[in-house]
Amino acid sequence: MKKLSVIVLATLGLLGSNVASAAEHSQSLTQPNAAPVHYTNPAKDFLSSKLGLSPSDVEMLFKYHEKTVLEEFRNRDNLLFGNIVPLKNSSFMAPNTIGNQPIGTDYHLVNWDSQSIAAFKDTLGRVVFLMNTPEFRKDFNRNIYTVEPQSSVNTQIPTNYTQFKNYINTAAASYGNHIKAYVSDSNTKSAWGANGLLIQFEQSGINPAQVAHELMHSVGYAHDGVYNGLNDNIPYLVQTIISMNEDASNICPNKASKCDAHNVNWGEFYNSDDNNTYRPATAVPAWQSIALLGKYFNHVS
Repeated sequence: MKKLSVIVLATLGLLGSNVASAAEHSQSLTQPNAAPVHYTNPAKDFLSSKLGLSPSDVEMLFKYHEKTVLEEFRNRDNLLFGNIVPLKNSSFMAPNTIGNQPIGTDYHLVNWDSQSIAAFKDTLGRVVFLMNTPEFRKDFNRNIYTVEPQSSVNTQIPTNYTQFKNYINTAAASYGNHIKAYVSDSNTKSAWGANGLLIQFEQSGINPAQVAHELMHSVGYAHDGVYNGLNDNIPYLVQTIISMNEDASNICPNKASKCDAHNVNWGEFYNSDDNNTYRPATAVPAWQSIALLGKYFNHVS
C-alpha cells in the first residue's frame, strides 16, 4: 500500500503504535470531577446525566443545536455507544489491575486524579454525542468505501452507519457496557485500546480524537500499527470525521475506488463563514477548532 510522506504525519501530530495512536493535545476543564447537574428540561438533563456533559456544553448545545439535541434525546435508548455512558466509578482502573495486558514502552500507569477523571468523562460525552449526529452519519456513509476490508482481520468492516452502530452496541453489550480505563503520567503522545472496552490514556492527552480512536480499538477494529495518512481503517476514519477535517467528505474528493494519498485533503480548520457564532480557528488552539468538534463545541459564549 502506498505510504504518505512523513511531512503529513508530522503535520497531523500523530504517532502510530501496534494497538492505537491518537492526537497529542490535552483537554482542559474548569470543573474537575463535577457531578452532573440535574435539569427540569428532560433534553438538557439527558445531556448532563446521561452523556455527562458539562453545564457549559449543555447550554451551548441546546442554544445552537437544539434540533440535534432533541433528535438524540428522542433516540436516547438507541444511541451508538449510548450504553457505555454515564461512566461508572469502577471504570477508572488502578495500575495494579492491568494484569497481562500490554501497556507499551515507557508507559507508566498511575492512579486517576480528579482532573483526568473529569477530562475523560466530559470528552467521552462529547464523542458519544458527535457519533450520533446527522453529520457523522452522513460522512461515515460517504467515506466507508475508503476502508480496506483487511484492515481489521477478525472484524467485519461495515458497509454503512447502521451496520456500524449495530456492531458496536452488540460488542459493547458483550463486555457489559463497562469501560476499563487506565491512565499514565508518561509523555509518549500515544494511547492504546484493546478488545473488551479496555483503553489506556496519558494524563496530558485526553481529547476527542484520541478517545474516538481508542474506542474503535476497544470493540475490535484495528489497523496495521503504522500510520500511513489514509483513512483505510475504521479507527482513523472515525477520528478524522470527528476532529480532523471541517468536512470529512473531503477525505478523498476524487471518489475513486482507491483513495490515493495525493488526493487526501487533510487539516481543514473549522472557520465557518456561514455562522458568526463560531469561534474562528485563530481564537482558540487549532485542535479545538476543527471538524464536528469545532462545529458543535466552539460557539462564542
